[in-house]
Amino acid sequence: MKSLVGEYKRIGDHHAEADRYYFARVVLGPSVIRVFQKYSKPVIMRALLRLDIRSLGEIRSQNAYIEVFEDQLESLAQAIRRSNRQNNRVKPGLKWGHATKVLCLYHRDMVLHSRYFSRSTANRLSKYLFVPVDNVVIKRLLSLGYDPEVSKINEIVSSRKFYKIQSDLGNAAKKANVPRVWFDDNWA
Repeated sequence: MKSLVGEYKRIGDHHAEADRYYFARVVLGPSVIRVFQKYSKPVIMRALLRLDIRSLGEIRSQNAYIEVFEDQLESLAQAIRRSNRQNNRVKPGLKWGHATKVLCLYHRDMVLHSRYFSRSTANRLSKYLFVPVDNVVIKRLLSLGYDPEVSKINEIVSSRKFYKIQSDLGNAAKKANVPRVWFDDNWA
């Protein structure tokens, strides 16, 4: 029995990190990882696990979230770039298309679907999170009469294009009184 108690203590001491690992693995499932080079998954996963997720809990404004988001995005984009040098499928939108999708998914899952943050912190952060834009979301936007000015994820080549889509989605979500990130529920 003593060894079982010890094992539960070990698990308890590392449970928050296990959540991070679990959601990094989930985010990099087949529908996301298929566009990247074959051996990219462990590289991207390590990059996600190096991100300071705890810093999200301190955020109290959209501008503060953008600052953390862009810092983490740069780190993630570098890892993706290193493991996808010859991969033309992710170019030219590697950073503002593909890397933002991965980061948005990871933030969404860590904030809304894990127990990493308290319910009140998750509720506060949900209004700052960005929609993980991909081809499914772009297609849905077009079907609703909204022109995202791109037809594929790899055409999101600049912060201007990314933030324009996020701003428009945010304005519509605010009028509906729901978090912008909920638009990703269109996947369901």
